[in-house]
Amino acid sequence: MVQWTIPLNMRIGRFWVGVCILAASVGCGAGDHVVRTVAPGVSYHKIHLLDGPWWIHVVEVDLERAREEGIGLRTSSASLDRAGVERTSALAKNALAGVNGDFFYTREKSHTAGLLIQDGFLIQAPQRRSALVFSRDGRPLIGSFEAQFGAVLADGRALPISGFNRAPNDEEFTLYNAHAQSRFDSVRAALGFQLQRIAGRSILNDTVSARVLQLRRQAWPLILDAGQWLVAAGSRAAEAYSITPGDTLKLHGHLPPAQRPLSEAVGGGPRILRDGNVSVEYERERLSRSFAEDRHPRTAVGYTQDQSVLFLVVVDGRQPGYSMGMTLEELAHFMRMRLGNFSLSKENAYQGLNLDGGGSTTMVVKGEVVNSPSDQTGERPVANALIIAGVQ
Repeated sequence: MVQWTIPLNMRIGRFWVGVCILAASVGCGAGDHVVRTVAPGVSYHKIHLLDGPWWIHVVEVDLERAREEGIGLRTSSASLDRAGVERTSALAKNALAGVNGDFFYTREKSHTAGLLIQDGFLIQAPQRRSALVFSRDGRPLIGSFEAQFGAVLADGRALPISGFNRAPNDEEFTLYNAHAQSRFDSVRAALGFQLQRIAGRSILNDTVSARVLQLRRQAWPLILDAGQWLVAAGSRAAEAYSITPGDTLKLHGHLPPAQRPLSEAVGGGPRILRDGNVSVEYERERLSRSFAEDRHPRTAVGYTQDQSVLFLVVVDGRQPGYSMGMTLEELAHFMRMRLGNFSLSKENAYQGLNLDGGGSTTMVVKGEVVNSPSDQTGERPVANALIIAGVQ
């Protein structure tokens, strides 16, 4: 591949252009590439490839450099007073950059289809499809996760917990957190005990100490605070009757294969890159062939082999003559084989995950929608977004 680098000092829109790269090569589709520095360690790339034709938008994050500046990946969820959906530009309003996140359901209250963690707080348990998790120390991991919860009582007895934010069966325990009332108005389990956090930050691949505030012996509305849980018990869960107010216990959760304490997560599907290989796993994740093989607008996330560089990728589509959209195979191939031709790191993605696409596909950089959403009405409201912003 032959590249020419031409330094510029001009303003396009509200951004100062730092570098414009014109790329020409046999068989790869000549086009152009504009790079904008968004923040230390964060850059935005606008790429035009003629062989689609495709307009591709990439936010590249040097995770270590960004972290030194207090910048990292976060999830942003829609407010319930907006029926559970908001535009990506609203969800990323105060962020450096962002893209739409997971698929979502739109019933009485919209909610994400897969795993969702926000600031160490579990909102939606993992489902069968792949997700991206972000550890507290800033490492990304794509996988298919399983939630496992439990408690250890003061006398050393283990209390297995079988479910999250759902009613227990007769002989089991389940765990409710403060998000339960946002889905169901209140926690309505008839038997169990309410916990108040004493020490610890999150139960996600970590442990917190908690005290029993009160017992629950009948169904009545209960609103939980962020540092509270309800362990609900089935009618034949005998251990529930040995718990008394004031008792202390250790509450823990695990989301294998992740091992580190987790701060953020968003679901998607299917996985499209696995260990450096194009691997469009739509059948495993129960998605249709047409979903994978038709060209659509696409949103994806990926990272390098050493987990040091994160990519947010958006491909415009459904706009003949401008940008056709990609199949999942084409998206995976671009991220694995061609992204390094444009990235500042010169790296391709090693792991990759498809996110919600179609009319939801949106990228925002410093408050501006930089891609061309395909809906005639413009940007589509979504349930959540992945954003690059300051972290605590």
